[in-house]
Amino acid sequence: MSVNITINNVTKKYDKLTIIKDLSLEIKDGEFFTLLGPSGCGKTTLLRMIAGFNTIEGGDISFDAEIINDIPAHKRNIGMVFQNYAIFPHLTVKQNIEYGLKLRKLSKSEIHTKVQEIMKVTKIEEYKDRLPEKLSGGQQQRVALARAIVIHPNVLLMDEPLSNLDAKLRIEMRSAIRDIQKDVGITTVYVTHDQEEALAISDRIAVMKDGVIQQVGKPEEIYSHPVNTFVATFIGYSNLLKAKVIVEDNVSWVKLSDNYKVLINGLNDYKDEDIIASIRPEEFEVSDKGIKAQVKTRTFLGRYVNYELRLSDAFTVNGEEIIEVSQDIGNARKLYNDGDILYLEPCTKRINLFNKDGSISLKGGAVYNEE
Repeated sequence: MSVNITINNVTKKYDKLTIIKDLSLEIKDGEFFTLLGPSGCGKTTLLRMIAGFNTIEGGDISFDAEIINDIPAHKRNIGMVFQNYAIFPHLTVKQNIEYGLKLRKLSKSEIHTKVQEIMKVTKIEEYKDRLPEKLSGGQQQRVALARAIVIHPNVLLMDEPLSNLDAKLRIEMRSAIRDIQKDVGITTVYVTHDQEEALAISDRIAVMKDGVIQQVGKPEEIYSHPVNTFVATFIGYSNLLKAKVIVEDNVSWVKLSDNYKVLINGLNDYKDEDIIASIRPEEFEVSDKGIKAQVKTRTFLGRYVNYELRLSDAFTVNGEEIIEVSQDIGNARKLYNDGDILYLEPCTKRINLFNKDGSISLKGGAVYNEE
């Protein structure tokens, strides 16, 4: 049976240093929920608070309606999958999976049935008699996952479980984890710093920075409608350009360069304000008008070509002249070479706009232009 997790104004301190302060979050029953953020942002600390490995200095954590603050970790009925697998090297695959069931004093027949079922779900039946040293990294991770799930925990907690795998295996295993989680329907909290991984497997994502949740939403919401420039640049890559709101005849425009502006409705309240425009590399189109730029480098990436472009009359927030633009080869009329001059038009429906310091979304282009 899975549960709903409610985190209400929790605080975590180490001596006088506050890592997490007054953090609140709701994780739904059966949801695959990811805590995403850079190293040191507090995501693993929060996971360990849910697990019972870290104390809680303020607030409450509940499974359904039951506050679990004072319940020891071994009585919370959770399953854990760690970065280093943590499976027993002297036990076979089958013995590793049986371990938690034996601690719960299940009968031999129950243990046999449950182990056979979970090995089938995780696709490791053929390795049941092997020792961990005879398994690949991905196979070991499947064993760790099977051992965590076979006890039928209320919550599955996963801390950077794929970080020790190579790139190809990470992609394979994230699909496997997603499929297994949906198959068993267990509430899962997953910690990672890998944005692509989070986007690929999550029902919802909480983006964290310095112990504070910046945004919670579905992957497509987080990517398309970031609430601030931190989220915009942490989730994928985004070009941040200095811009200005201009209002003429009660119509609002966003000026992106000395000689180019785009019509974006709903910004009259920000007349004459300096703002930030966030535009992802794939959201530009080469045109006969727009932001003037020169090709600095071209990188072939298979389906896409990625360009580094030097701006002529627009400016990035960090003061550099360089932006990135991606071109889909399947739709490209031509490819461009180093030194070529281009004019770029952004897709106004997908531009995200923020106040001058990047802390607040103006909800301009990305929201009001969807209709």
